[in-house]
Amino acid sequence: MAIPWLLTLVGLAGVGAGVYLGHARVLSSLLAAAGGGLLFGISLFWLIPEVGFTTGQWQAVGLALLVAGMMAGLDQLLLHAGHSPRQGILWPVLAAMALHSFLDGWSVRALAARPLPEIAAPIGLALHKVPEGIAAGWIARRSTSSAWKAAAAGGAAQLATLVGALIEPGADRLGTAQFGNGWPAAVLAIIAGSFLFLGFHAVLPHWKKASVLAVFAATMLLVAGAGMVR
Repeated sequence: MAIPWLLTLVGLAGVGAGVYLGHARVLSSLLAAAGGGLLFGISLFWLIPEVGFTTGQWQAVGLALLVAGMMAGLDQLLLHAGHSPRQGILWPVLAAMALHSFLDGWSVRALAARPLPEIAAPIGLALHKVPEGIAAGWIARRSTSSAWKAAAAGGAAQLATLVGALIEPGADRLGTAQFGNGWPAAVLAIIAGSFLFLGFHAVLPHWKKASVLAVFAATMLLVAGAGMVR
């Protein structure tokens, strides 16, 4: 549970920075690109091929894309549920971030026994949590009447990381008992799809910036290179 706790603390630090310092656009976009490249690369070059050993490669790609599409749709549904620039947008944004955080915690526990993902996934998630936390704190501060209320609201979304990490072992045992060998493949497909979504989500707002695309590509290629020599 040490890594989920560290990820939560990173997210909380990002929320604090967003509440008190504002939105650091240049730094946060590069951090997001680095984290997004790592997560995208882990999905493409490690997780999807592993799922493919059970389901077949094309089925693994299709499952991951289906999960990514579902996450994108849910994310947009939550974000577009708020229309007021001051009050209405806060809770949909925090709900979307809580969903991301829950999957972050679940993922690091589920990938704990896999050599590269065990190391690279937490790094990618941490880099992704910094700009996400800053954005949560910044939005919360603009939508609430005080800094402490903003910090509490943004922090609550980050605490979902611990919930995901706590639930994963029991859910894994139950799923394996019910579904056998198909359960690990299904879990990996969900994680792979969520990583595809988070990687794309991280770079999309800044895709016109050459520096952001370069960082994203470089980190993704590092993971690809590691995958080729494993």
